[in-house]
Amino acid sequence: MFKRFRFLGAGLLALSLLAPGAHVFAQQDGMQGVQADAAATDWRRLLQVTSIERMVRELPTYFRQGLDQARAQGAAVPPEVEAALKAAADEVFGFEGLQQAVTAHLQASLSAEQLADWLGFYATPLGRKLTAADEHAASPAFQREMMERAPQIMETLSQDASRMALLQSWLQATDAVEQATNMALQSQLALEWGLISTLPQGTARPSFDEVQSHMNAQRFAMRAQMAQMLLVHSAAAYQEFDTEELGQLLKRANSPAGRALYIEFGTRFYQTLAALSEVVGEAAGRRLGQRPV
Repeated sequence: MFKRFRFLGAGLLALSLLAPGAHVFAQQDGMQGVQADAAATDWRRLLQVTSIERMVRELPTYFRQGLDQARAQGAAVPPEVEAALKAAADEVFGFEGLQQAVTAHLQASLSAEQLADWLGFYATPLGRKLTAADEHAASPAFQREMMERAPQIMETLSQDASRMALLQSWLQATDAVEQATNMALQSQLALEWGLISTLPQGTARPSFDEVQSHMNAQRFAMRAQMAQMLLVHSAAAYQEFDTEELGQLLKRANSPAGRALYIEFGTRFYQTLAALSEVVGEAAGRRLGQRPV
């Protein structure tokens, strides 16, 4: 089973989801309720301007794409298994069931002052430019163009050492390579375990811990792949940003507010994705009347 698939979703840069059961703003009477509503609106606004909401909404799609790639690589996936896996992904990763938890993770990572600071930044010309660039970079057309032009992009970037250094520092400050590696490995783990969990009863199969250990053993190779991929991605996505603007973004990423959003929040996402990778398999197995080992 392990050797049957190459990495699936290696290009997924999406942030992941978070653990259920976290605090959510409560509806209250009077002025306190109005303040709570206003605060909740601010947190939701941060989800939108940072593109986190869009990425979380697309999580089931990423899983489905990984399943399509598995079939393209020769995996024999019966129709009933495919249906069970897709339904399980919708169940576990569905946005409607995750949005409150996403907001709660932001609350756990950022203070109210940091929230206000980020909303203020995204209201500036540079903040709006960053949102627009990230939205454009998420489009299928951009992804195709980036892959086609990757050698040319790297050749151009290599001729500007200062710009390359800025982009590499930005990736380091935002922990982008590590987070993207985590997301790709956990996406692969979720799909692999989902397929294993739908095997017929009595079939010899590894445990979840064994599958997870196998995935983690490939982290170094995946991280090297991600480092180059993200450098090309950032060079293409931020080609309209001048050196001064990139410097401002780097300074913000290295600030306490930046570390809270990029590292603390991203780490919580990864930890939850690791847990939900197993849940997807269990949900798929239940739908087929199987039980994961």
